Amino acid sequence: MRNAALAVAFALCGCGLLEPPAPPARLVGPVPGGSGLPKPDRPAGVAVPPPFPGYVLAWDDEFDGAALDERRWTIDVGPWRDAVNARDAVVVGNGTLELVTFSAPGGSIHSGSIHTGRSFQTTYGYFEARVRFLDSAGEWCSFFLFDDSIGNPLGDPGTAGVEMDVFEHRDADNFGWDFRDLVQVGINWDGFGPYWKRDNQVVAHPLGEPLSHEWHTYAALWTSGGTTFYIDDQPVWSTSKAVSHRPEEIYLTCEVRNGSWAGFIPAGGYGSLSSSTTRMQVDWVRVWQPSP
Repeated sequence: MRNAALAVAFALCGCGLLEPPAPPARLVGPVPGGSGLPKPDRPAGVAVPPPFPGYVLAWDDEFDGAALDERRWTIDVGPWRDAVNARDAVVVGNGTLELVTFSAPGGSIHSGSIHTGRSFQTTYGYFEARVRFLDSAGEWCSFFLFDDSIGNPLGDPGTAGVEMDVFEHRDADNFGWDFRDLVQVGINWDGFGPYWKRDNQVVAHPLGEPLSHEWHTYAALWTSGGTTFYIDDQPVWSTSKAVSHRPEEIYLTCEVRNGSWAGFIPAGGYGSLSSSTTRMQVDWVRVWQPSP
């Protein structure tokens, strides 16, 4: 089934693409092994190379503290789909953010969702995160840009905003297809009701590397002309069907919905907070913008 899914993905990637920008300046070309290596330590004081000439670091979080920096992030709390967004599902330690999905006492499922909210909103730039997926059926994790004004007014995504999915990752769908080494990238606009529009693709690693349980860098270049999506600094897909021209927030989320596009919740749940192996790990998030 995995081979069939990959074949579908590559067929989709060949349709309606823009010519994507060249690979970021930090790479000369594809690097075998990419970011699938263990999480590295960046020595203090060492500058991070920009993705393109003339770009500067506008915002970042390296998750180097003992807890989430709530000056940068808002933790979502409350019921969402078939789980509860909960503070105890957001764990920071050893230089890594983890959004853990687990079965809480009493039978509910807890999962993690954070966003930058009013602490950081911006228009255009290169948005990237180094991530490792440890997903399970019934659950999926995402990195996206969003603003609550989406769909208002209808037919004007430039003013209303566009959801830009840098990635959505899942292990399987409700038909049992294997999606562990694929991600969905793309955009949504005009709300999520009867006028909802979207343009997205399912893509694999450009060098054929596994995505599940491996570290990789995922990014989106958002400009006034469109959005290009990257894996390990290599462009994988572009679109200009709808472009937001308003400030948007950054979201990192893991969601649970039984029998939906990510398949079925395991019969025994996901295990306790201490025993669950279902989570998304994030090494860092960075936003780059052209220097003034």
